[in-house]
Amino acid sequence: MIPSEHHWLFWDADPTKIDLIAHRDYVLERTMARGDWAAMQWLIKSFERATRAEFLRRRGHRLTPRERAFWCLVSGLPNDTGSGGGRPLWAG
Repeated sequence: MIPSEHHWLFWDADPTKIDLIAHRDYVLERTMARGDWAAMQWLIKSFERATRAEFLRRRGHRLTPRERAFWCLVSGLPNDTGSGGGRPLWAG
């Protein structure tokens, strides 16, 4: 269950109906990409390190380099994002 203080992260769904197991990738990606410090701490407590690491191996490419670097660090993975900024190519 998503704590009420983090419902704002899931504006496009009914947060009371989100299942942490069935919707794991959705919750992980949304919180990793858009969560504040409190949401990030909740994510670390709610999902085991191995679960976060497995998500990062499969779908981490969807995060910005900065987000991926942080989550790799706290999930025990090497930071393989390389050097460079986090600006998207379309930003010029």
